[in-house]
Amino acid sequence: MQDTQTITHIVVVGGGAAGWLTASVLAATSLHPCQVTLVESPDIGILGVGEGTWPTMRGTLQKLGIDEADFLACCDASFKQGTLFHQWQFNQVGDQYYHPFSLPVGYGNGDLHDWLQSLGSGPSFAHEVSTQPWVCDNHLAPKQIQTPAFAGVTNYGYHLDAYKFAAFLKHHATTRLGVRHIVDHIMSVEGVPGAAIKAVVGKQHGPLCGDLFVDCSGFAARLIGQHYQQPLVSCRNQLANNRAVALQAGYNTPEAPIASVTHSTAQQCGWIWDIALPARKGTGYVFSSDYCDDETALQTLLTYLKNDPTVQAVDPSSARFFTFEPGYRESPWQANCVAIGTAMGFLEPLEASALVMVELAASHLAQHLPATTEQLGPAARQFNRIFSQRWSRVVDFLKIHYVLSKRDDSEYWRTMRNRHSCSEQLQDWLAMWRTRSPDPLDFNLREEVFPTASYLYVLFGMGFIPELAINRIGKAGPSSVIQQRMNQHQQQVDMQLNGLPTNRALLNHLTRAYKNNKEYS
Repeated sequence: MQDTQTITHIVVVGGGAAGWLTASVLAATSLHPCQVTLVESPDIGILGVGEGTWPTMRGTLQKLGIDEADFLACCDASFKQGTLFHQWQFNQVGDQYYHPFSLPVGYGNGDLHDWLQSLGSGPSFAHEVSTQPWVCDNHLAPKQIQTPAFAGVTNYGYHLDAYKFAAFLKHHATTRLGVRHIVDHIMSVEGVPGAAIKAVVGKQHGPLCGDLFVDCSGFAARLIGQHYQQPLVSCRNQLANNRAVALQAGYNTPEAPIASVTHSTAQQCGWIWDIALPARKGTGYVFSSDYCDDETALQTLLTYLKNDPTVQAVDPSSARFFTFEPGYRESPWQANCVAIGTAMGFLEPLEASALVMVELAASHLAQHLPATTEQLGPAARQFNRIFSQRWSRVVDFLKIHYVLSKRDDSEYWRTMRNRHSCSEQLQDWLAMWRTRSPDPLDFNLREEVFPTASYLYVLFGMGFIPELAINRIGKAGPSSVIQQRMNQHQQQVDMQLNGLPTNRALLNHLTRAYKNNKEYS
């Protein structure tokens, strides 16, 4: 590294949701004020299939100074309150369980474990400990019309149109946050691998200098992969899916109910996502090319849509295929370059992990931004340690969905269920959780990507019952404290079912308010 100098200019390479979200977070919340420039190629499109978020997105949008009604209207967004899994445990119609965003009733109390044991497990588990599945069963919104922006009666994230989200962030970043936007194709990089980048060279603009470079160039990984030659650690041994086909489907009627959960339906060689937006559905089939060819995958998705009475017929020629290598870079920060988004890593889109990892990485970078080039090395080592752990944690959580399945209808499922392909950490957890429920002390990260409650919902939903719970079921009735809690839970269910509007009703109200504000502003 040359003489120490102050970091004043950050260059983000690549647009899309990852690039514009990162640029916005850096411009709005960085520890040290910096000029942020985003350069994106006019020739490379965005992936455009990351349409689900975690509740963390609410806080992120607030920090950026974004109005929630504007965001919902401009991004054709809707509310997401969790995921409903179909046919993951058994290959049977009616096999389903919820992973809601709201914590279980009594979560954090010392006697929650006893309550869980008294309930047992199965498809109804989430209904017994959370009001949210009841709300989602009835396509209700997570809040009332008078509830303030970004607040909720139940916890929620969003479903959104990825293309519109990127365009919305671009407009906000360039008009409100001072982000400089350059449209140009990067031809080369000034600097040698192992040392700091001096500039990226555009076809039209020539050298674009910066103190810190953020690689948001997607699967191309223009800086971290092509220039620094940082390898992708493959996770194919644990997560075999490496290909997907996506289709959009319009509703039969403009007043069709809008689901506020992502529907995830297991198939013979993968699973289908089904995301409801106000104007359409976004669907796709994630599968493994080792077990399924493209034509079979497309027909599987078309059959799924044909059996959905709420959508119109789709044009098969509009299907988009893409290939990915499930994995991540153990050292995504090299010298003065850090990768965020799919340049950093990508696993299958189960549990909406892609955008939340962008949020976490951008937020970490903003909050721990080095003041000088002398601090780049320590900042890079800290970032790499933290995110290597986070990626491995995401892999383990996604793997749980497969390894607990009892499906035996294909070689794909027999392979994905193999516990020998689990990490040592996951194997240890499953061994310990055989006789007790997951505990927060099982997790050592300061900010876990998925809370303990998420593991509870998936484990109990998939029928993974601790042996102590099995021994107790039916032997003792619930205590007075547990009975009181269950009564309170039922009262909350009744209140929310009677007091919350439907998703479409609330979204229509917010959209009208947005249009009225625009008309009179």
